[in-house]
Amino acid sequence: MYWRGVPPLAALGVGLAGVTVPSFWRDESVSAAAARMPWDRLWRLLGSMDAVHGLYYLLLRPLVAVFGVGEVVLRLPSVLAMAATAYGVCRIGERLAALRVGIVAGLAYALLPIVSRYGQEARSYALVSAVAVLATWLLLDLVEGGGWRVCLAYGGSLALLGWLHLYALLLVPSHLATVLWRPSDSGSARGLWPGSGSAPVRRWAVAVAGAVVAVLPLALVAVHEQRQVAWLRTPGVMRLAGFAYRVGGSWVAVVFLGGLGLAGVVVAARSERALLRVALPWAVLPVALSFAISQVHPVYSPRYVLFCVPGFALLLGAVAGVAVPGGRWRWAAPAALVLLAVLVLPAQVALRRPDSRPDNLRAMAGTLAAQERPGDGVLFVPRPFRLFVGVYEAPLRVLHDITYARGPFLRQADRLRRIWMVSPPHRHWAGDRRCQELLHDPLFRVATSETIGRIRLTLFTHT
Repeated sequence: MYWRGVPPLAALGVGLAGVTVPSFWRDESVSAAAARMPWDRLWRLLGSMDAVHGLYYLLLRPLVAVFGVGEVVLRLPSVLAMAATAYGVCRIGERLAALRVGIVAGLAYALLPIVSRYGQEARSYALVSAVAVLATWLLLDLVEGGGWRVCLAYGGSLALLGWLHLYALLLVPSHLATVLWRPSDSGSARGLWPGSGSAPVRRWAVAVAGAVVAVLPLALVAVHEQRQVAWLRTPGVMRLAGFAYRVGGSWVAVVFLGGLGLAGVVVAARSERALLRVALPWAVLPVALSFAISQVHPVYSPRYVLFCVPGFALLLGAVAGVAVPGGRWRWAAPAALVLLAVLVLPAQVALRRPDSRPDNLRAMAGTLAAQERPGDGVLFVPRPFRLFVGVYEAPLRVLHDITYARGPFLRQADRLRRIWMVSPPHRHWAGDRRCQELLHDPLFRVATSETIGRIRLTLFTHT
C-alpha cells in the first residue's frame, strides 16, 4: 500500500530540510578527513584511534571520491538511513499489529528531534539505527519459524551492527528478552512465540555466536583505543533525563511523549502483545544496560543508544491500535501526531541553526579567512586536532603548517611573522611543549585570542 511510503518520505523531507545550514563539527571533520585521506594514512588512523568507525569511513570513501566533501554529500547517507529506519519501523508496526500502527510509529519516529540531530550528521549513528531495525525484522523471521538461511542473515545483520558501532550490540540482550518473553496465549512451557518450538532459541544462539566471532577482531583493536572514549563519564540519573530531553527537544514534549508512550504500553499489553514483546525491551533494555555498565566502566552517551528510539516509536504507534466501539477515537492518533509536530517544532528549528552543533567550524574557518595573511603559520594543539577542525580547508591552504615540523620547534617558528594556534580552550596549553615555547619566547607575543564554540584561535606575532 502506498501509505507505507508516507513515513520514509516524511523522514526524508525532515532530514533534508536545512541539512546544509548547521556547520560541520569536529566529529564530522574526522569523517571527512578519513574519507579522503590516502589508504596508508587511513590504516594508520584506524590502527591508532578510530577503528570502531572504520567501516563507516570506508562506506563514505566512494561517495567522497565522486562528489567531494560538502554538507549534502557527507550527511546524505545519514538522511537516507533515517528514512530507511522510518520505513522499517512502519513495516514492523504493521507486521506486529496493524498498518495504522506502523504508519503512526514511523511518522512519530521521523518527528523526534534526536532523530533529526543524528540524521543530519556525518557519523554512523543513523546507519546503526537502520541496521538495528533490519536485525529486528530478521529476528521476527527467526522466531516465527525461519530456517538456517534466516539465521545466517540475522547473524550477519548483528555483525554489521557491531562493525558500525560496538556498543550497539546492546541490542542483543533486548532480542533475547523478546525471544524468551512468554506470550500469555502460548502453550509452550519454554516461553517462546506460539507454536515456534525450541528451534528459534538454538538458531538465535548460533547467530549471536557467529556475530560475536565476526566482531571479535574489531573488539580486540578497540580495547587498545580506549582513550578515544576517555571523555565519557559515569552517568547519573540526570543524564538519563537529558537523553529524554534530547528525544523530545523540550520538557513539554518529553511529558507528552512519556504519557503517549505509557498509553502505548497499556494498549499493547491489552491488544497488541506481540508488539509489546518486541518494542518494550528494545526501547528500555539497552539504555538500562548502558547506564548500569557505565557505573563501572563508562560507555553511555545519548548517541550511542540512538538505536533504541525505533522501539520507543513503536510504543507511540501502539496508541493507534486502540479499539473503541463506534470509532469515536479514529482521529486521536492523527491529532496526537499533529500535536507532537507542534511541540517539537522549536527544537527542530533550533537544530538547523548554523551554530547548533558543539563546534562551529565554518565560523572558525571564516574568521581565519578574514584575518590570515600569506605566509602565516598554523599550529594545531594537540597534533591530532588537525583532523578535528580541518573540514573547511580553504583557509588552511594559505597557512604554513608547522604542527609536524621537524627539528627544533622555535627554529621553524622564528621563520614566520605570525602563527595561528588552533586548540581547545586552554585544555592543552600547559602540557604542550610547543605552545609553552611560544608563550615563553620573548620574540613572540599573543596578539589576539578568540573562542569560537569549543575552539580557540590564538594569534602569535613575531616582534
